[in-house]
Amino acid sequence: MVHSNALGLFYFSGTGNTKIVAHLLAEEFRKRGTTTEIMKIEDYLQGTQCNAEDFTLIGIGYPIHALNAPKIVFDFINQLPPTQNKKTFTFKCSADIFMKGGATTMVRTALNRKGYEVVYERLLLMPSNVLVGYDDELVKQLYNAAVKKTREMCDDIISGKEMLQKNSILSRVVTRVFSSMEWSGTSFIGRDFRVSESCTLCNICVENCPVSNISRQHDKITFGGKCISCMRCVYNCPEKAIMPRLFRFFVLKDGYNIQDIIHDPEIKGDYVSEDTTGYFKRFYDYLR
Repeated sequence: MVHSNALGLFYFSGTGNTKIVAHLLAEEFRKRGTTTEIMKIEDYLQGTQCNAEDFTLIGIGYPIHALNAPKIVFDFINQLPPTQNKKTFTFKCSADIFMKGGATTMVRTALNRKGYEVVYERLLLMPSNVLVGYDDELVKQLYNAAVKKTREMCDDIISGKEMLQKNSILSRVVTRVFSSMEWSGTSFIGRDFRVSESCTLCNICVENCPVSNISRQHDKITFGGKCISCMRCVYNCPEKAIMPRLFRFFVLKDGYNIQDIIHDPEIKGDYVSEDTTGYFKRFYDYLR
């Protein structure tokens, strides 16, 4: 059982889904008297002062990229100070329950090697932000479910409940293959981005890129080969001036801004029910 009031909650979020879940969790822990420090993983990597040794409990959150954590999460784990049996939990956000978001083996193993004991792992479904967008009612429903599930997750962790995802050999192999392909392929996606004439050189994309892959040179925005396909630059551009050429199908036509939906009282969030048929029937058990 966790008795100390010291939680370090680190997260990486591209377009905001994991950020929302991380802040929901932080709020729940604080309600229960746990002093919680929350930090973006990219800030930690860029040298923001934060000593992981100061925390009795470490939490790590990330979005699913190709059935695994993005490479930046592994970079973060590699920079964590070695420790001995420090209690750690992880949570991951995915737009689908396919293969439970992939195996957790690689993340868990990387943490174990640094002396962090993973005692709790959980998948939370959040709206899709690439390829195909979800109906606003489903977006709101997934958010409402996240509110309840982070509350439950907090209670589980404080009470000492252990919950680790079961990873079959198949899921481990598929996760490793898919994530390896993604890590090698994202550099091509990054170099495929182009800026249209509507760009005002506001530098928002340069400042927000978590891996410093975007730069402004001679009054021109350029993209390098370190992209991790978080899509933050595309959806946060106020002029919608950033778009890939070959991978244009990857981007939601209407953009992605979950905040506008979850704060709209007219959206009830009752898209999936026991009478739902078709593709989203698979979400019913999770939402129930």
